[in-house]
Amino acid sequence: MVAPRPRLTLAERLYLPQVLGGLAVTTRHFVRNMTLHVLHVFGVARGRRAAVTVQYPEERKVYSEGYRGAHRLTLKPDGSVRCTACFLCATACPAKCINIEAGEHPDPGVEKYPMRYEIDTLQCIYCGMCVEACPCDAIRMDTYVHPRIWGYERVDFIETKAVLMERSRVLQARGREALMEDLQQVYREEEAGTIHSAPAQPART
Repeated sequence: MVAPRPRLTLAERLYLPQVLGGLAVTTRHFVRNMTLHVLHVFGVARGRRAAVTVQYPEERKVYSEGYRGAHRLTLKPDGSVRCTACFLCATACPAKCINIEAGEHPDPGVEKYPMRYEIDTLQCIYCGMCVEACPCDAIRMDTYVHPRIWGYERVDFIETKAVLMERSRVLQARGREALMEDLQQVYREEEAGTIHSAPAQPART
């Protein structure tokens, strides 16, 4: 049985009530937040919060367990990179942001390893396909931190093998919170003026 379609009034067909209702909600929030922000400048109504935006980095949002954050390359027990340079992650990547240069491993028992492993964070869409494609659990996105936003040139946004491995070392030695603390420390130093340019990338290994 097909239910009859309800007949709309002229105002509903013109969407005027919905448009006016939306403008009213927007105006109400704008006036309230602007008023509270002005009062806060003069030290009034400090106990009442204005906008609900998280005031990062002073305030931090707790990411869920399924959050896909910045990448890291996992390590073997001896501290070397676990990646075998099989190129499956680069092949599966829809954004084509992973660049790998393979080389012969010094250990005869290991076929090859990545001499160069880079991720262009300006191209990356953080879909997690590289993690799913890796057969040896060599790359993960469980850092629970967002990508660092700094730099004035494209090369500043390319994360090298050394950067990706260092995240695993920090995670293993100091825990998950240390990754966020290190990230925020850079922002604090930039705000204080102690850092005037993007920090140099670690040497490629």
